[in-house]
Amino acid sequence: MIALGVGFSSRCEARDLVELATGVWQALPADARRDGGRIATLAHKRDSGLLEAAARQMGLEPVYLEPPDLAPFQPGRTPSAAAEAAVGLASVAEAAALAAAGPDATLLTGRTTSGGATCAAARGGHDTAFNHREEP
Repeated sequence: MIALGVGFSSRCEARDLVELATGVWQALPADARRDGGRIATLAHKRDSGLLEAAARQMGLEPVYLEPPDLAPFQPGRTPSAAAEAAVGLASVAEAAALAAAGPDATLLTGRTTSGGATCAAARGGHDTAFNHREEP
């Protein structure tokens, strides 16, 4: 399972997020992209509609995560002072990619930043992936 993790500020526009995520996705090997994947961010971003727009345009499954889901993936990631101030996590994109990719996931890319958004990609080590929560 391949997962993109994204973080974005309130000033980010859908086209900026789609452009960044598409660039990261297209840079992955074709065989990694063959079976589709996921795009993940923090659950409190659901109302912005940006993740849904990117997922729809890219043909990926949207995944919304809670901060505790990302907490185990904080050590060793690229820290962001802005993310830490906004959500209490130093890494959103890299941690979201790892959490959504599933068990034994490894980063395929580091964090890439553009237009108020960040994106990273990870591959899960097993066929099963993060069992994300749906809102009621």
